[in-house]
Amino acid sequence: MNRLEKSTATQQIRLERRSPSYWRVTFDHPPLNIFGPETIPQLNEIIVALETDEHVKVVVFDSAVEGFFLTHYNFLAPLEDSTSLPPGPTGLQALPDMLVRLSRAPVVSIVSIRGRATGVGSELALASDMRFASSEKAILSIAYFKFPQYLLGRGSIMDAFERICLGSALTGFVILVVTTLTLFVAS
Repeated sequence: MNRLEKSTATQQIRLERRSPSYWRVTFDHPPLNIFGPETIPQLNEIIVALETDEHVKVVVFDSAVEGFFLTHYNFLAPLEDSTSLPPGPTGLQALPDMLVRLSRAPVVSIVSIRGRATGVGSELALASDMRFASSEKAILSIAYFKFPQYLLGRGSIMDAFERICLGSALTGFVILVVTTLTLFVAS
């Protein structure tokens, strides 16, 4: 077990290597899975591993917290905790840097949403290659604060639908319909 796979009291993201080519990343920060400055180094370690491990082909992001995939950024944390983080290799601030790098990583990235995905959760879903949402439990709240750097060349019907429904919460059923429409148009 390496240090990414160890569980500690402060560890909010778990990496499970189910096989050399298939990894699962689980967010586990109850009660709401709020993403904050303390989470950034944990996610960055995983992104670096995805970029450098030649065996991994697929990564699935999910949540251990019932009803929440990943929510907004922790704005209650001291501002210095976020502003003191150095920019990443792309030159962007830490969070958008990781999202850009995930979108360019040589792996297939998938999010499995069974709960509320807002803010960072929505951004992670957009940066990933595929999004699977529970028709019963998924809710995507989109406030359209997208980082255009990683959306370039990634336009889809889902992205267009999100723009039309700015600020709306999309239920799993609506996501299922839009995903089905996307597959129909693509075929």
